[in-house]
Amino acid sequence: MTLLRDPSYHAIVYSPDANGGPGAPKLELDRDILNLVWQQTMNLPGLAAFSLGRYNSKLASIAWMQDHIKIVREDARATKTVFAGKLVKPDFGTSDVIVRCWDYFAFLQRSRTGFRTLYPSKKIGTEIVSPEWTAAKAVSNSPFAFVADGTIEDPLGADDVTPIKTNADFGVVDFNRLFVFYTLAEMAMANTDHNVVVEITREAPHTFNLWKDRSAQRTAYHFAFPGNLVGLSYQPGYDQYRNDLATVISDGAGSDSEYVVTASDVATTAYRRLQDAVALQTLLGATGATEADQGKSALERLLKEGTRIPALVGLQPRQGELTPFDGWDLGDTFRVTVQKADRSGDEHDGYLRAISVGAAWLPGAGELVQLYARGVP
Repeated sequence: MTLLRDPSYHAIVYSPDANGGPGAPKLELDRDILNLVWQQTMNLPGLAAFSLGRYNSKLASIAWMQDHIKIVREDARATKTVFAGKLVKPDFGTSDVIVRCWDYFAFLQRSRTGFRTLYPSKKIGTEIVSPEWTAAKAVSNSPFAFVADGTIEDPLGADDVTPIKTNADFGVVDFNRLFVFYTLAEMAMANTDHNVVVEITREAPHTFNLWKDRSAQRTAYHFAFPGNLVGLSYQPGYDQYRNDLATVISDGAGSDSEYVVTASDVATTAYRRLQDAVALQTLLGATGATEADQGKSALERLLKEGTRIPALVGLQPRQGELTPFDGWDLGDTFRVTVQKADRSGDEHDGYLRAISVGAAWLPGAGELVQLYARGVP
């Protein structure tokens, strides 16, 4: 019988090559690692940190903000790279050193857009993200020179046909590109069922992609509480209120997009916010031949939106139950069954979208994986 417990980790440090990417292997960290934490989040930067002994001789060989690191996780199922990036800085203590790392996507926060660069009525992928990514790579000594150009798609509206566009006044003002790309991805998902993913891949060749809808329903992992989840937590959506500066919607013609601000609704008063932009065009698309059919479709969509479970669910699988990135990736959905506290039935039985995964690992105590997910319509 093969046991899936006791996953192990090791890390490989690489010297930079001529393009600033990972070059020749420099050293390996295995039993040197005293403890480790890492996290990867969809459309946001990934982080890792681990500790080494204060007088570990390998510390003197690391060139901070230059050397690259790949963290590899192994168990009986698979061997997977869970983190790839650079060693950023050390924090020296009396007995150990905390080593902090950023993934490649995180370096976009050190790459800035132009000042007052306008993108009026532009498609989000090919006409905004693509030129901004090209500019990020073109600067002298760019940290992205080694990253390959991958697939950049144009996110679509609710009709699955019309590319989403910005309005006539959209532009950027000296923002960091990580913020811009994240915001554009969120804009592209507003009022649709699409899952827009922007990324720099963990595996070589490291590649920049913008996917208009990357999602798959995974059945290899099924989580249940009580069951193979040792912990579960809900975060209600109290802090998810947002203004609609980051929301674009289709206009009446169904091609361009525009901002719609409705500040008079009394429901917005308590939270001092603008109401999210919602329009029948974005809810209906081409659904329904008559006004009545379209109204039914709109109501059905709104009911789906209104009956979602809380904004975020934290899942803690039993050790060895989930192998990160083995046959799945962030943005995929997993079947999750949660029983009511009085055992009278299921509180939730459906699919949740994985948006973040992280782990803490100690060689002597093993691993705790945390999977964050949100509801899907």
